[in-house]
Amino acid sequence: MTRTRDDLLAKLRTMTHTPVLIVGGGINGMGTFRDLALQGVPSLLVERGDFCSGASRAPSRMIHGGIKYLENGEFRLVKESAHERNRLLSNAAHYVHPLEMVLPIHSWTAGIIPAIKRFFKMPAKVTQRGAAVIKAGLTVYDIYGANDRVMPRHRMISRGDALHEIPDLDPKIVAAASYYDAWITSPERLTVELALDGMDACDGSVALNHLSFDGVEDGKAVLRDALSGEVFRIGCDIMVNAAGAWIDGVNDAAGGAKKMIGGNKGSHLLLDLPVLAERLHGRMVYFEVAEGRLCLISNFMGHVLLGSTDIPVTDPDSVVCDDEETDYLLGALRTVFPEVKATRDDIFFSYAGVRPLPASDATDPGKVSRDHSMPEVAPTADRPFPVIALVGGKWTTFRAFAAEATDAVLGKLGKSRKTHTDYLPIGGGRGLSRKAAPTEELISEVAAMGATHARAARLVACYGSRAKDIAATFDGPETFLATLPQVSREELAFIVNHEVAATAEDVLFGRSALFLEGPQPRGALTELVQTLATICGWDTVRIAKEEAALVERYRRHHRIVFADNGQPEFA
Repeated sequence: MTRTRDDLLAKLRTMTHTPVLIVGGGINGMGTFRDLALQGVPSLLVERGDFCSGASRAPSRMIHGGIKYLENGEFRLVKESAHERNRLLSNAAHYVHPLEMVLPIHSWTAGIIPAIKRFFKMPAKVTQRGAAVIKAGLTVYDIYGANDRVMPRHRMISRGDALHEIPDLDPKIVAAASYYDAWITSPERLTVELALDGMDACDGSVALNHLSFDGVEDGKAVLRDALSGEVFRIGCDIMVNAAGAWIDGVNDAAGGAKKMIGGNKGSHLLLDLPVLAERLHGRMVYFEVAEGRLCLISNFMGHVLLGSTDIPVTDPDSVVCDDEETDYLLGALRTVFPEVKATRDDIFFSYAGVRPLPASDATDPGKVSRDHSMPEVAPTADRPFPVIALVGGKWTTFRAFAAEATDAVLGKLGKSRKTHTDYLPIGGGRGLSRKAAPTEELISEVAAMGATHARAARLVACYGSRAKDIAATFDGPETFLATLPQVSREELAFIVNHEVAATAEDVLFGRSALFLEGPQPRGALTELVQTLATICGWDTVRIAKEEAALVERYRRHHRIVFADNGQPEFA
C-alpha cells in the first residue's frame, strides 16, 4: 500500500473531527501519536515543517541515561533514562547501538566537596570532576541501569592503558573511566517509522507534514498546507501541544498564552578527520572543558562529531552554529586532543537545535531540569477543547513520556489502555535484536531477492527489517545515482511512495543520513532533485525551486556554501 502525502491530504479532506489533534511532529509528539493509535484512538498529527525537523533532528545522537543529571539530584530521571535506553537497544535494534564512553580524568579528588553539597541540595558549582567523584557516579549509574541490562558495567582505566587505547588523548590525564551508553544512527528515520506504525495500527490516524496550526475559529483548529496554501478546519476533543521550542507560540495561537518554554541551543560540528575518527574505534570521548561543562567527540560514520553548546535562546527559528560556538568547540577539541590540528577547513557540516526545556530562572543552563511535564491549558468559550502541553523531555525517554501523555488523554476520553509499548519494537526493529544472527539472516533474505550482499547489508543498516519491503519493490537491477552511489532511483521511489516525503529536503534530511555521511558536492544535490523529478513528475519550475531550497538550507542552517568547483565549504 502506498502512503504519499497526497494520499493523506485526500483523507484529511474527508475529516471534520478527530478525537485528538497533536501539533508537532518531533519525537514526543510522534511517540504519543503511535501510542494513541495502538490504543485504538484516532488522532491527527500536524507538523509545520517535516517530521523530526526541530530539536529532534539536532541531537548529539546519544541515547543515554544522563549520568550528568546525578549532579542535579535528578535520580528519578536518571533511573528512567537508563531503563529506557536499555529498552530502545531492544525495540530499535536497527538504529540504536551500544556505545562505549570514555571519560578522561585530570585529578583524583577534584569535585568531592561540591558534589556532596549538591547531593544535599546546597548551592555549589562543579568545575572539575576527579576520579573519586566519577567512580561514585558510575557506580550509581550501573545500579540504575540494571533493569534489562544489555551492556557491561563501568571500568576505571590507568593513565598508561588509556593513552595506549587512544594515543591522541591529552597526556596530562591521571586516569580515565569507561562505561556504556548508546547512540542512534538515524533519529530522523525512527521518527518517521513511529508515524508509519501509528497509521498502520489505527486506520483513522493521520500524520501530515508541512501542515501548520494557525489558531482556532468557531471552535475548530485551523490548519494550513504550507506547500499549497489549502486551509482545513478540524474539530477535536483534546489538543496535544508537542511543538517543542515553539510550544509557547502554539499556546498563544490557541488562545492560551502562558510561558512554559525556556529553550537552550545546542550546536554540533562534523569534521573530516579520518585518522582521529579511526583511532576513536567507535567510542565517544565525553570530557570536561572550562567551568565543568561537558562536551563530546565521537566517530560518526567515519567522521568526527563534536558537540555541544548549551546557550539560552529566545528565537528557535534563527538558531545556527555561530562563530563563537565554532571557536569554542574547536578549542574544546584541543583540550582533550592537543596534538590534533583541527581547523574550520575540516568542517563539512554543522547543525544546531533548541532543547525544549521548561521555563526557568536558573543562571546556569546545566542546572535546568531535563525532566518532562504536562501542564494543561483549560478550555475557553472560543476553544472548547483543553490543550495538554508536552514540556521538556529528551530522545532517550520519549517512549515513557508518550505513555504518560497517552494515559492522560485516555483518562480525559474515558478510555482505558489496551496495550503497552515497553517492549514493542519500532518499525524496522521488528524481528531484530542485539544478537547478530537475526541481522545476518535478514541480510541473506534481502540478498536472495536480487541485491548483492554488500547492498543488502546497507539496506538493512538503513531500514532494518523494512529492507525486505523495499527490495520487494525493485523490478530488476537498481539504478544508482552517479554522485550518490549509496542510493538508487528505486530506493528513492519507495521513500516518496511510502514515507510521506514531499520535497527534496524531506528525502535528503528526513529519510536518510546521506547529509552526515560526508561532504556532498553541489552536483549531488542537482542529481538528487533531477531523479526525484522523474519520480514525482515535477516540472522545470518545481525542479529549480527544490534545488534552490536545498542550497539555501545548507547555507542558512548548516553554514555550508558551494565553491565554484561545486565543493562544500564552511562559511
